[in-house]
Amino acid sequence: MKKLLTLLLITAFVLAGCSSTGSESAAEEVSYTAVEVETLKPMELYIENIMTAKAYADKDVYVVPLTAGKVEKINVSVGDKVQKNQVLFVMDKDDINKQVNQAYTAYEAAKAGYDVSAAQIQTAKDSFEKMKKLYEEGAVTETQYEQAKLAASDESLEAARMGAEQARVAYENAASMLENAEVKAPISGVISNISIVEGEYATSANPPITIVDSDSITIEFGVPGNMVNKIKKGDAAIVEIKAAEFKQESVINSVSSSADLMTNLYNVDIILDNNGMIKPGMFAKVYLDTDRIENALAVKTEAVKENGDKKYVFVAEGEAAVEREVTTGLDTGIYTEIISGLNEGDKVIVKGQDYVSDGSMIKIVRGE
Repeated sequence: MKKLLTLLLITAFVLAGCSSTGSESAAEEVSYTAVEVETLKPMELYIENIMTAKAYADKDVYVVPLTAGKVEKINVSVGDKVQKNQVLFVMDKDDINKQVNQAYTAYEAAKAGYDVSAAQIQTAKDSFEKMKKLYEEGAVTETQYEQAKLAASDESLEAARMGAEQARVAYENAASMLENAEVKAPISGVISNISIVEGEYATSANPPITIVDSDSITIEFGVPGNMVNKIKKGDAAIVEIKAAEFKQESVINSVSSSADLMTNLYNVDIILDNNGMIKPGMFAKVYLDTDRIENALAVKTEAVKENGDKKYVFVAEGEAAVEREVTTGLDTGIYTEIISGLNEGDKVIVKGQDYVSDGSMIKIVRGE
């Protein structure tokens, strides 16, 4: 019986010793936290801004006839490429002839009116000379004399002359329309709009055809006031137009000095050479870098912790995590500039930092 009790006690002590050893090992493993670090070194920091923009024709030209008239034939359609001096539409010559005839009739009437006025003035001048002698002799009254003087004035003749001259110019302009019955393209480009049909009356008040310059495209977008002073003419930007399968680096052409009254944004434009695929009205994305800093010390933004006004990171020193208070600068969303508190070469904990405190035992599993 004594032997049996002794054996049971020895077994219990052995089991207890094994349990104690296992607990100590487990405690030792739990006390280490796996972390990932990045070695602090200088880098270039900037904020990438993605702006929504729209494509516009660099030049819109409205084609109008020199005078109103009926359109006899239209030679183009929307979307057609045209060359300078290509005939776009033809005016009805019969209609123009009517206008020419009307203008000629008005001109002839004005000339006849001038001739009549000239003859009347000459007669009045002859009468005035006689009246003047009679007035000097006291044979007529001063009132009769003044009336005769007024009738002999050249003012009415000058008015008739000007009227005839205006009628002549109107006639010549109308006559020239016969030579311009074929309305031609003033520039090379693409037909973007046709607002008339054959047989309709075309006027300058409603331009019948619009041509856009297809050689270049303007990309326009707006920037807020807190950004406008960070960009300038000549700055690089990447323009992407998915609808045209277009993406290339370009430069800013201009930055407005005043905000748009409707949007309160400052207009920025970029001029592109058209590859033939870009159409006015297409939407674009403009990738624009600002706030650029060279040789900045920076850590991943998630590595920076906050406690009230205090900002800090954890640095790996041997097998321990050490808390370092820092002063930060530019935050790009991915990296944060470190102005003070760290030195080049420090191993900053960028993963696992949420599970350590100052002095915690760590094991670096990546980044060393």
